[in-house]
Amino acid sequence: MQLGRRSLIMLFTFLILLGVQGAAAGDGPVPVFLSKELGVGDLSEVAAALDRPLNDAWVVKMAAGGKRRIKTCRDFVAVTKSRFDLPNAADWAAWWQQGAPCFALDALQGARPAVRSHLGWFGFSKPGIKRLPPRLALLESPDELDEVAAAEKACQDWGRFDETLKVRVQAPDKATLRSDGWTGRLVLYARADIDGDGLEDLLVRRDGHATGGTAAESRVFVVTQLSPTGCTRVVRAMGAPDSEESP
Repeated sequence: MQLGRRSLIMLFTFLILLGVQGAAAGDGPVPVFLSKELGVGDLSEVAAALDRPLNDAWVVKMAAGGKRRIKTCRDFVAVTKSRFDLPNAADWAAWWQQGAPCFALDALQGARPAVRSHLGWFGFSKPGIKRLPPRLALLESPDELDEVAAAEKACQDWGRFDETLKVRVQAPDKATLRSDGWTGRLVLYARADIDGDGLEDLLVRRDGHATGGTAAESRVFVVTQLSPTGCTRVVRAMGAPDSEESP
């Protein structure tokens, strides 16, 4: 059976639209992005990076007794799974700050290219960052944690939750943050399937410092979106003492 010219045009148009819809759905594999701040060019280099010496070696006091010397990221991640203390309480902010890349590398050990992405809309831009979950904010009180939980339940993004949030993008993976009561920065460490569900996740670091105070922290978050119309949400938080991964 031969098709007329008009039928061929309609068929060709249908095939083009079908291809565009497939691309928009994010069928994979989705390319992996890794920030240069991690010092790895490929996921295959993550394990070796965990064994690189830290810029500063630490000695921590274990709650079970004795001391432990922390020389590498692998040491750092291992010790955070137990109860410990630092000899100088003033060093906690520096401890979490230096350890943030270690948490990121540890999270990437099982990462792979995603099969599908619902985060295709996300670009490291002011509008993109403001659409991330509000839990990335610097939260200093139980009341603020409750407010964030309510905002996330209502599918409220960071920009709507905190209308004072100011974002200034400095590089394709780095931005400075300013809000009422704190300042900080955001780093996009990676884009990949981090939790093994086939969907693309974002691995982001947020540093924050209270304005006019001494409170400071560094945290690493795994952010995902489970459906095309779903909310972005934090599925894992690593860093400060009250985050999911801390003792």
